[in-house]
Amino acid sequence: PVGLAAGLDKNGDAIDGFGQLGFGFIEIGTVTPRPQPGNPRPRLFRLPQANAIINRMGFNNHGVDHLLARVRAAKYRGVLGINIGKNFDTPVERAVDDYLICLDKVYA
Repeated sequence: PVGLAAGLDKNGDAIDGFGQLGFGFIEIGTVTPRPQPGNPRPRLFRLPQANAIINRMGFNNHGVDHLLARVRAAKYRGVLGINIGKNFDTPVERAVDDYLICLDKVYA
């Protein structure tokens, strides 16, 4: 199946809309335990010579609790993946804690 990858709907705001487009699955996020604004702007860079874009958005999102409220409100019943990440200010040594927080909430 052809699916919609994470990044386009970071907060689960358009689950039902994307569901109506016929994707084989939808992945939302990336979501972190707490809301965060992402990296300062500019954070998207065009590389015309390579026909490419560099994405340094920095996981801007409203947090896992907001995302889960949107999931619960959605009518979509297809395959839904949730991409999780750590908060910017969480030290790398504690990254596993952020992943576990998200996993616990997503699977609750």
